[in-house]
Amino acid sequence: MKQNITLYYDKQCPFCSKYANFLKLKENFEITLKDARENLDEISLISGNLNINDGFIVVYKNDCFQGAKALEFLNSAVDKTTLLGKLHFFFRYDNLFSNSLYKLFFILRKIMLFILGKNSKI
Repeated sequence: MKQNITLYYDKQCPFCSKYANFLKLKENFEITLKDARENLDEISLISGNLNINDGFIVVYKNDCFQGAKALEFLNSAVDKTTLLGKLHFFFRYDNLFSNSLYKLFFILRKIMLFILGKNSKI
């Protein structure tokens, strides 16, 4: 039986959408993609004190992960034979590099949404 992972992300963000759509997990996992803008009530019930505006949220069993922690968790679940899976090695450990790289992507997301005339706040 496959284990389910739910990823709440900003579907209006081109970076987030590309990442979510290209994410391929190992065969023993199944991913459910949910647009955070359409599921705010669900997010607040499931994730408690996490704010979707601080980065995408991954839910696995009874645990919620956000930002660099979410990428670190996904590192164990992604299929390493895909290009995106190979890039996940950057997020192997909770370290300064993975946190800094995630913050860079987070800033780029805000810039891209600004250019597209979309609100970065969900």
